[in-house]
Parts: sequence; C-alpha cells; structure tokens
Amino acid sequence: MSTERHAVATLETAPDALEALDLFALGRQASALRDDRLGRRGSFVRTKQLLASGAGWRGPRDAAEPTVEETDLPAAGGIAAARAAGVALLVGGQDPANARAAAAAGLRVLWRVPFRLGETDAERLAPLATVADGAADLWGVMPAPLGEPYGLDTLRFFALCRLALPRVPHLLADATTLGPRLAQMAFGFGADELYGPIVAERALRLGANANNPALTRKEAATLIRGAGLTACERLADGAFEEVAP
Repeated sequence: MSTERHAVATLETAPDALEALDLFALGRQASALRDDRLGRRGSFVRTKQLLASGAGWRGPRDAAEPTVEETDLPAAGGIAAARAAGVALLVGGQDPANARAAAAAGLRVLWRVPFRLGETDAERLAPLATVADGAADLWGVMPAPLGEPYGLDTLRFFALCRLALPRVPHLLADATTLGPRLAQMAFGFGADELYGPIVAERALRLGANANNPALTRKEAATLIRGAGLTACERLADGAFEEVAP
C-alpha cells in the first residue's frame, strides 16, 4: 500500500487525524479517495422531480434520473407509490427510516447533510458518524449549508464528508445552493457529481430569467472539466458517457 493510500485508509478509523489536517491536505486526501474509488471522473445527470401530488413531474420529460423529495412522500402516497410512478432516487435528510425503506424498495438514496458556518471539525464529525452508521442505505450525500455558503468553510466540509464517509459512493455538489463556481471548486475536495437542473438549452440570464439556476449540458461539462476531471453525463441505464469539449 502506498503512503498516500495508507494515509487515506486510516482516516476511517482515526477521526482525530481529520482535525489535524489543514484545508488543502484534506482536499488532497479527499480527492485521492474519490479517485481511488471512481477514477478521475466528474459527472452530471438530468433530473426530473415527482410533484407532491404524484400526478406529474417537474423537469425535462426525458430526464435520466426521476427523483422525489422526502418532504413530498406523504402527499405522493409514500415510497411504494413513488416507486410505482417511476422514481429512482429519494432526496432526503430528515428521517433515516425513510432512507432504509427507500433502499429496501430498490431506490437510490441521496442524503442532504446540513452544516453551518463556524462549526468545528469535531462538531461536524459527530453527526457524520451518525450518517456513517446508515451508509449502507445511501447512494450519495450532499452537503447542505444552513445559511449562506462560505467558500473555504464549505470546501472543508466537502472534504470531511468524503473522508468520514468512505462507504458512501458519491458526494454531490448542489450548484443551485452553492453557485456554479463554488460547486466547481468542490470537485477538488472530493465531490464527484454536480447536482441541479440541467437543460438542453436555456435563454440568456436577462430580465425575468436573470436568476435561472439551470445549467446547460455544455456549462455543466465545462465546470467539471475546469476542475481537472473528465466530464461525463450519467445516463438512465447508469452508464457514463464522456462529454466531448
């Protein structure tokens, strides 16, 4: 085992080692762990969200990833009804029982992990340990800032998530919450997928469209490529297709 791999592997059983690393050492460790598991690949996927009524979708009709928000489950009829409607991914973060039930029903589970500016590493690692206990049910985690996200603080939390949750395959950066540039920087701290509305085309961000958070495929791929990774689109069958420059 190489020195780098040994250092990364021991972090799972020595949480104190995480607190001892500076931001950029954490970033190198987190990226190494990501690369070891997934390769030098960053991805995005087009999603559509099941409406709370369960009677329709928000997003592109041909989206590869049909999702449901945990908060919409009761109105949509529960996990079984969402699964029957075609949902493949539960986006949650409130009740671990929902994560377990969704995973048992064959859904992937993306878990939002909240954090707040000013927390210490120790204050963050304690709830991450709780998330780690349910890691077998999780396909991915997504840092969710409580309040405005601040750059260096947010990037440190991304690295902590990757290193403290080595059994969770994916770490997603929400471009809508973080903004495109901070989401891009998160790929240098362990993230592997960009989350947010991805569209084929989008009008210029002018007038009423000025705050449109949607990214085009080209914009998403450019952000990932700018982070030094191979840009890929995740398809409906789970395969990854490289996006040409």
